[in-house]
Amino acid sequence: MLTCRSPAYFLSDCHLPLIGRRGQESWTPRVIRFLREEAVKAETLFLAGDLFDFWFEWRHCVPSAAFPVLFELRRLALGGKRIIFMAGNHDGHPGQFLEDYVGLTVSRKPVDADIDGQWFHVAHGDGLATADRGYRLLRSLVRWKPTVTIYRLIHPDFGIWFAHLVSRASHNYASNNDRFGPEPYREYARSKLDEGFNYVVIGHRHHADHIEHPRGGYLAVGDWIKDGSYGVFEEGKLKLKFFV
Repeated sequence: MLTCRSPAYFLSDCHLPLIGRRGQESWTPRVIRFLREEAVKAETLFLAGDLFDFWFEWRHCVPSAAFPVLFELRRLALGGKRIIFMAGNHDGHPGQFLEDYVGLTVSRKPVDADIDGQWFHVAHGDGLATADRGYRLLRSLVRWKPTVTIYRLIHPDFGIWFAHLVSRASHNYASNNDRFGPEPYREYARSKLDEGFNYVVIGHRHHADHIEHPRGGYLAVGDWIKDGSYGVFEEGKLKLKFFV
């Protein structure tokens, strides 16, 4: 379990584009403003998955369009902020670059953290809807080590273009398909609270959900793209906030 300090900020599902699409022009500047104006107030920043619409590290290459946000994260890290990056289903292949050159703590699994004596379980949340067997199978295939090895053999220009097409199809699927609703995520949160955690924070679903609990509570960070939603834990309270 990580030991962290508050204020702790929780951001997820920014889906920063690595190939521009109409309507996305303001996404990256908005995240940069958030990092400069809000995240700078944090002692700990949790990036709970899907910061990027796609992230993959080749041996000597990373997606160049991510540079403006990586620069801001590096500046925060140099300023003493602890930044924990959790791999989501879109940016699920982080390598050493984010740790060695940007200064992030990278995890491919949910993170357990002690923040001011309160136990937090922070997860991206993909795969929690166990009834969605098709997605869970696809997730296993994408994260399968031989798949990663083969993808590294592809030229980055083609690899990023191909990932852009897949991501667009994924967004179309997700925007028209919320078959499982909030309950699988709430059930998962309840199970973690029953284990003894005070707070559970989840991303992925793009719908904010904040439920209090006698020992703490559950927060689904929600839709950054439309609402600018994020979470803050300070002075012993977890709050859902919105950045405009």
